[in-house]
Amino acid sequence: MSHTNASRHAAVFLFVMLTSSIAHTADGRFHLGVWAGVDVADGEPANDIPGFGLQFRYALNDEWALGAGIGRTEYDFETPASILGITQDPSIEPVDALAEATTFSAWVERAFVPEGKATWFVGAGFGAASVDVPDAAGPRADGGQFDIHTKVSTEIIVTGFAGVRRALGNRWYAEFRVHANQHFADWQMEDRVSGATGTIDDYLSLGGQLALGLHW
Repeated sequence: MSHTNASRHAAVFLFVMLTSSIAHTADGRFHLGVWAGVDVADGEPANDIPGFGLQFRYALNDEWALGAGIGRTEYDFETPASILGITQDPSIEPVDALAEATTFSAWVERAFVPEGKATWFVGAGFGAASVDVPDAAGPRADGGQFDIHTKVSTEIIVTGFAGVRRALGNRWYAEFRVHANQHFADWQMEDRVSGATGTIDDYLSLGGQLALGLHW
């Protein structure tokens, strides 16, 4: 079983255990949910960034809430050789590296007057992402080889979002949100063969996510 599959199974197991243990408690201010979504970026370091995770929200009152979450993403770091100015052998598929990241986040949220069972909301927050990128190796167009090592410092992510939440019966809810994430990043790459180096700095990703959860 891959590390990503193990993380996904652990998240689902934790969610099921927690929801089953509180399913019969009184209504309150707490929300716990699972989410899945995808971001898009400009190709450096990725074109698309799918992910999943857990989210927790505590309602301070009818309008304001605090939230926290953990997310897991896995995505293709697109053609690192091209960032270093290395031309890959065109006779084979482009060599990408499969990046993995774990993100811890916190946010504040403002809800508006519910319309029936639906509540619109906006919010802002920040997160910290630990990113792991494996080495990428392959043939060059000139007959040589490249072997690229990538080191990524912890990314700081500032986010803004808006969405709608709908009640499903007395305890469950479904949620959809769109967001903009500004990643403050420092990716350092080096080809062990040629010594060529390259960097990726800050980048913006835009995306959306669906969530299903329980409130009590």
